[in-house]
Amino acid sequence: MQSKAHLHGSPELANPFLSPEFTLAMGRCRRGVRIAVVREDGEPAAFFAFQRSVTGVGRAVGLGVSDSQGLVHRPGFEWDARDLLRACGLSVWEFDHLTGGQEPFEAEASGSFPSPVMDVDQGYETYLRLLRERSPKFTRTTLAKDRKLGRDAGEVRYVHDERDPEALATLMEWKSAQYRRTGRSDRFAHAWINRLAQQLFHTSSEPFAGILSVLYAGGKPVAAHFGLRSERVLAWSPGST
Repeated sequence: MQSKAHLHGSPELANPFLSPEFTLAMGRCRRGVRIAVVREDGEPAAFFAFQRSVTGVGRAVGLGVSDSQGLVHRPGFEWDARDLLRACGLSVWEFDHLTGGQEPFEAEASGSFPSPVMDVDQGYETYLRLLRERSPKFTRTTLAKDRKLGRDAGEVRYVHDERDPEALATLMEWKSAQYRRTGRSDRFAHAWINRLAQQLFHTSSEPFAGILSVLYAGGKPVAAHFGLRSERVLAWSPGST
């Protein structure tokens, strides 16, 4: 369903936070993770992942760390939100990053905000050319900073899929320090988030992978990002610095 979602006008369902691999990883780190399967004529028509408390309160899987939540379904599938929750034994379902196209859940949303998207379907060079046309000053400034970093700190090198676990540990240390410096709650102070990051980092397959990208200058890491990749989407993660 995810790999063909873009062909049916629902590209948002290809988000890796909706992937089974993310839900399975969450199930190893948190209690109460469940996956409801809706069948039509004996065939799966939709999948709804959630976390359930003993009191029947449901939460989106990975609430607080997931940037895309909702029902993954076949084209044209329709559902009633209350009937779905009742069938799952839930009195309520809490979410904070509902993916687009989830009309049955949208009625209870408290707000709607646009999400930034980079479209690189035609390749990076095409993206860069269009960016120069739309935002020439921003593009010039960014490329100038890249050249200045090389002059001041040494050769600039970008590794898209860094497999060194030490690089991940460095990113987590940076992010924890940033959280404390800005007075925010340190997510990596939670043991389950540390375990989740490690599990996702070591998960790599064609349909899903944890991707650690690192920018080096003079052989030293100066910036890093850890996110999730599906076949067509690389999802930004709050764990970047």
